[in-house]
Amino acid sequence: MNSKSNHTSANASKKVDFPSFTAQQCDDLFAAVLVHDEIHADAVLPDSIHLDYTQQQLKQCYALCRQLWQQGVERDSLINLVNKLLSDQTLTAEQQLVFRDIRAKMKHLRFAYQTLDHRHKYPTKFHWLTAALGYLQDAFRNKQTNAIIRFAMRSRLFLTHPFYHFVVKEIDNFKPSMPENFQHHINNEINFIRTKLTEDEITSREFHEMRKVISRLVALYDNLKILYPMQYHNQISKYLGTINGLMGSLHDELIAKKFNKTQNYYSDTFKIPADIESRLTALTEKFLKQ
Repeated sequence: MNSKSNHTSANASKKVDFPSFTAQQCDDLFAAVLVHDEIHADAVLPDSIHLDYTQQQLKQCYALCRQLWQQGVERDSLINLVNKLLSDQTLTAEQQLVFRDIRAKMKHLRFAYQTLDHRHKYPTKFHWLTAALGYLQDAFRNKQTNAIIRFAMRSRLFLTHPFYHFVVKEIDNFKPSMPENFQHHINNEINFIRTKLTEDEITSREFHEMRKVISRLVALYDNLKILYPMQYHNQISKYLGTINGLMGSLHDELIAKKFNKTQNYYSDTFKIPADIESRLTALTEKFLKQ
């Protein structure tokens, strides 16, 4: 067998190693992703939150994210959208929805690496691309022409064939976390929020870092409620989605202030609003301190 055949065979065996999910499961996951910031004022948490999942369960959560990305992110479509922004700095309403959907699937997969991979970190090049698209989205939402051009050029570079080849290669290099390491990682995330809640005021950047923790937890429970449907997972998902929605709305305001130069994103501080602070505090109290 020649080297090319060996390479194909190796890739095939790697793909077979991941479970396959139904179209309905992928559709249900994406529907959950699209509403993961809906606000439900009556959302409540279960009495306690455990982190007792097997490595196989963690691997299944990742595989579902991966399949959603594989079936829903087309490089050519994304290049066309970025080129449109580069040429005239605008998208139609339909194109904005396509852009949003593609980036949502990429973000969901990126969160899976931070939470479920044994390294608990984003793949570097995949992160660069996803982040560039996020900055681009913020720029055209806030009608910042120069920023649109800058981040469209950066995104276009990351979508070139040689670079994107390495993005996919990074994605193929997933290795599931051991359950005890997963538990340690989630508790570190919760401890980060606990620490920030003790501070009188925080910067917009620190608030964004807190929100990213919540977004990663939302993504985790989106997977769990699809794969292992039960009231327990649904309760946590609904509560986290409410926090995510409240924090997201405030962060949109902070980004607008950044672009308008009315508040420094990195140095000016503010007090976390009471409705967000109380929900974050309640969430941290459901986890045992470690």
